[in-house]
Amino acid sequence: MNFLLKLKTLSSLTTSENVLVQFILAAPEKVIYLSPKELAEASFVSISTIYRLINKLNLDGLNDLKLELVKYLNAHTSDPIIDINYPISSEDTNFSVMKNLQLVYEQTVQSTIDTNEIESLMLNRTLLQKAEIIDIYTTSANIFFAENFKFQMQEIGKTVNVPKDNYTQHLTAANSTPKHLAIIVSFEGRGANIPELFTILKRNKCKILLITSKNSPLLKEPVDSTFLFSSLENHYHKISSFSTRMSLMYLFDILYLSYFNIDYEKNIAYKLANYQKMNPHLI
Repeated sequence: MNFLLKLKTLSSLTTSENVLVQFILAAPEKVIYLSPKELAEASFVSISTIYRLINKLNLDGLNDLKLELVKYLNAHTSDPIIDINYPISSEDTNFSVMKNLQLVYEQTVQSTIDTNEIESLMLNRTLLQKAEIIDIYTTSANIFFAENFKFQMQEIGKTVNVPKDNYTQHLTAANSTPKHLAIIVSFEGRGANIPELFTILKRNKCKILLITSKNSPLLKEPVDSTFLFSSLENHYHKISSFSTRMSLMYLFDILYLSYFNIDYEKNIAYKLANYQKMNPHLI
């Protein structure tokens, strides 16, 4: 059964849930770009109505609803919605390539917002604020995003370490204290040394912020807080990790901005003062 037919045949709907179903059926191509708040306002229902309908569809969240709509539209329209895993075809023009990647980024950012709760951002900001030192544990290309976050935080005087090899990561974890914050980044917990790092960090009573995907086995670990990647992308069958990379960069930038905003004027002044020390002739 295709997804729109499933929507049409749902039974035992409340009046507001039926209004929402009719809105989705009338404009599925618009719904995939809406946040929960925007969807509620556009369809004149409450956010709780959206999630009640999602539960009746046996879906995990709005992101899963959007994925079902995208699958339907790709199969039943002549102008398919962007495929996150294969956003271009061999026939695409250079302009199409640019526009399609733009759509991947837009959908990824919205999906990342939908996947996380505002309470998580508040808690993560507090963890950053209280930590004397922040250590980021990750691998592969994610190290570059961690290094960029390190650079951003260094510009406002916050110490961040990004150990890169297994030995240095274990040594950094062994040196951690309750005054450290460990940020562990792993999409689905595949890093071979992650269990060992968790053991060392917990033994040292280090605070842990886990950045992972919603189906990651690492979510079973006792941590202080989590941030979730967008999960639109297949881990293997894809052209490249466009969506996952964008999601991680967005999460790191959110962390930076939320921390920066704690003492906005002081951080602005700190950056400008250091620029002047390094380049007196520029200011």
